[in-house]
Amino acid sequence: MATMKDIAARSGVSVATVSKHINGIPVSAENRRRIDQAVAELGYQVNAAARTLKTRRSMTIGILLDSLSNLFYTAVISEVEELLLRQGYTAILFETKDAPGREEQGLELFRSKAVDGILYFSSHSSPALIRRCAGYRIPLVTVDSVAEGVPDADFVVTENAAAASGAARLLLEKGHREIGVITGGAQHFSAGERLRGCAEALREAGLPLREEWLLRDEYTIDGGYRSAKRLLALSARPTALLICNYFMALGAVMAFNERNVRIPDELSLLSFDDFAWINALRPRLTTVSQQTGRIAGEAVSCLLARIGGSGGPGQVRLIPTTLTERDSILPRLIL
Repeated sequence: MATMKDIAARSGVSVATVSKHINGIPVSAENRRRIDQAVAELGYQVNAAARTLKTRRSMTIGILLDSLSNLFYTAVISEVEELLLRQGYTAILFETKDAPGREEQGLELFRSKAVDGILYFSSHSSPALIRRCAGYRIPLVTVDSVAEGVPDADFVVTENAAAASGAARLLLEKGHREIGVITGGAQHFSAGERLRGCAEALREAGLPLREEWLLRDEYTIDGGYRSAKRLLALSARPTALLICNYFMALGAVMAFNERNVRIPDELSLLSFDDFAWINALRPRLTTVSQQTGRIAGEAVSCLLARIGGSGGPGQVRLIPTTLTERDSILPRLIL
């Protein structure tokens, strides 16, 4: 059976470095790559029970999230679990379903399992819960929102405002001056940030965001459908629409199809998120894509650093987006 000494010899690093990596303490990316390769080649098996006694760690991470129906969360969590597995960790998942008291139930479950840290996926994270974790000395990293009143906490979020600003500027560059927005309710951190970014881009262009063209609802298919129906009921409509959530985009397209609104001839569309089903829509939507792999990597890296005692001051880590142009925007002449 392979030992840490064998792994060190194969990877060309010290036994101490191998031990750090196996026990979840961050090492350099190159050393991590060499050790992981040696572990795979030699079939090294971690003795979890012995490591727990030695390090006083359970080698488990709690993942607390609002909803499993959130495809963005499940995409990031899939990457997170793979990264944790490589470091010898397993994950315990708890879904709150936005029900009262469920976050506290999840936290108590994680405490009973003596998790080493928590990844908290929430569009409207609770400052009280974050402070409770700090009081329990459980390292925690929040993904997808920033909570007020907890300046020493760690957050990993998409550059929502910059992404929406870039999306609005693309519509402006294509000649659109009448731009509407469909976004989520005020409780969603990302919805507010995306609205802010779009409004800033329009303001810089000397254009208002007309109140009747700002439609807010739930981040769901029904929410997008209802928003589009309200837009269709207006006598004056925008020529372009920024939709700030993937489910809302699907619902909106359903409503437009029902009324035979031709996209992009009558209405240009730009949506957030770039999941595989986007390719089933015609025309193909121009989309802003969140980098799930980078978000997962930053969240795991930050949490493991906290667990290892080398996290430093709390910070907000902003992850940039990418924008992919397809067929859903029709350029307009600028008169």
